[in-house]
Amino acid sequence: MIAFGNYTYIIYIGLAVLLTAGLFVFYILWKRRILKYLSGRNEDYGSMIIGSPRRRLLREIILLVSILLFGLLILRPQWGENIREVNSEGSDVLIALDVSRSMLARDIEPSRLDRAKDAIRWIAGSLKGDRIGLILFAGDAFLQCPLTNDIGAFMMFLDAAGPDSIHRQGTDIGRMFAQAYRVFEKKRITSKIMVLITDGEDHEGAAIEAVQQFKEMGVSVYTVGVGRKGGDYIPAGEEEKSGGEVFKRDGSGKLVRSEKNPKLLKQLAGRTGGAYLDISDSFADLRFILQIVEDQHRNKYGSRVIKERKERFAPVAIALVILLALELMIPERTAQSRGPSLLKRLIRRFRRT
Repeated sequence: MIAFGNYTYIIYIGLAVLLTAGLFVFYILWKRRILKYLSGRNEDYGSMIIGSPRRRLLREIILLVSILLFGLLILRPQWGENIREVNSEGSDVLIALDVSRSMLARDIEPSRLDRAKDAIRWIAGSLKGDRIGLILFAGDAFLQCPLTNDIGAFMMFLDAAGPDSIHRQGTDIGRMFAQAYRVFEKKRITSKIMVLITDGEDHEGAAIEAVQQFKEMGVSVYTVGVGRKGGDYIPAGEEEKSGGEVFKRDGSGKLVRSEKNPKLLKQLAGRTGGAYLDISDSFADLRFILQIVEDQHRNKYGSRVIKERKERFAPVAIALVILLALELMIPERTAQSRGPSLLKRLIRRFRRT
């Protein structure tokens, strides 16, 4: 069964081919009308210009077929199958993203969360053949995107992440580690990397104890801090009647200020042989993570058989070239229809007058 490599553009290519063919047919009809008019006005012009109707028709058919073949060539025709075995290998990178309300603080423009998501996009776009997964956490944690090679799907899950993704607010890094442990425990992998992106707030205080199991598993945790010294107030996601923004307040009515906690993040990274990085000013430190991924022992996920359709553009291209060459070699007028030269005909007409 024939298929097309550029089938997504079939409507546009089809319209372009039909438009070109339509214009060519219009030109043919206009040309015939002009030739008929000239032959009716002057017999000498008719014998010189019109030539052989059969040869002219043959050339027109060849050009029309060539237009259709050109459109078919652009569509990349495919039929038949190639079967090959592919080894899939790479590292598994699990990213944990803090989506608690404190990540909406604007000590980093436009917000800590937006900055963190941009960093994750940069990491995901720089990976080569590696699987990447995403865990979201606040007061609770869940696996937003399983480990996958499909970067496009991962980006869709990332774009949808936000404070509303998790109903239970607060920040429980220990619960996030428990969820991440279940992900790594199910995967038989040798390259184990986890990236934690947060401002470092931890309301439950169970993070240090929870990270110990990662050390035993051999998973390196790289903590990435976002936020500035002094921090900023936390938006409550509401607006006052006057149009101003509402910020979160504690039980006594005071505004709650969120600050980055690099001390905790350094401790978490140090317990597992990872490193602490900061993205508040630039993404330069993230290159270190990519270098670690490349240096890690590459894990083979196994082999799989892939069926690929064979490209068949070559026969179409050859047929197109042959038709165009044939069109050039077919004269429109026979030797008999050419008659005397144009100069002789003009001299004859001059003598008649």
